[in-house]
Amino acid sequence: MSRPQCSAAKEVAVPDSVRLTTEERLELLANLIVDRIAEDAANNHTLLKSMGGNGDAQQQFIHA
Repeated sequence: MSRPQCSAAKEVAVPDSVRLTTEERLELLANLIVDRIAEDAANNHTLLKSMGGNGDAQQQFIHA
């Protein structure tokens, strides 16, 4: 049986990299951190506790 012929020069639908300015990169990173902190707070600080912290330390960090 013959194999189907595919074009090796097909364009990929998703680019290999995303170009962001420094400000956009910082904003993306900050948003990821804030989202993770909020998710951890909603889950009774399981990530913070696994790192050896407590909820009080996180509250001080957020309000600083």
